[in-house]
Amino acid sequence: MAINEQTARAYDGTARGTTLTGTIPVRFELAAVAVGKRRNEVKAGMVRPRLLREWDLASDEAAFHGGEETAPKPLAIFATGILTCFMTQMRTFARDCGVEVRGLRTTAAVDWTARRNGLEPYVALPGRMQIDIELDTQASIEAQKLLVRTAARGCFAEAMLREPPLHRLRHGSDWIECDVSSSP
Repeated sequence: MAINEQTARAYDGTARGTTLTGTIPVRFELAAVAVGKRRNEVKAGMVRPRLLREWDLASDEAAFHGGEETAPKPLAIFATGILTCFMTQMRTFARDCGVEVRGLRTTAAVDWTARRNGLEPYVALPGRMQIDIELDTQASIEAQKLLVRTAARGCFAEAMLREPPLHRLRHGSDWIECDVSSSP
């Protein structure tokens, strides 16, 4: 997939890291409701370290998966979050890594497999996300690689991949933790 040349703009060089220091707890909260066949409508926003604007998002699936394709697929939104978080961190940490970023373009691919036995529901098996980076800079390849490592380590979305979600089910007035690691 190519970036639309008319809408792509060069990085303007204005991001200069962050003034936050120490351990900073960050929290996003989301509230979603299922509407239509497979459409989900979500309100999402950051509440820590400070309350920021809430955004309306939506996802849907294609007809072959029971949806009407009225919004991006959940995996597209997920992958977009990882890619754009990484790109943000590239610009955030560029100066600290000794890299002057004149331009930044990325492409990514996400693979996964569904395994199904007979009539049982399928199980999603992760593949790998590949991020290809085109960096317009005069910095050495060592400095560029340091920037990629630093950005990946600072990317909140990539960090979330290392910790599986905790699933809880409402039962009366209680929340019951669900063990999703075993078969039903």
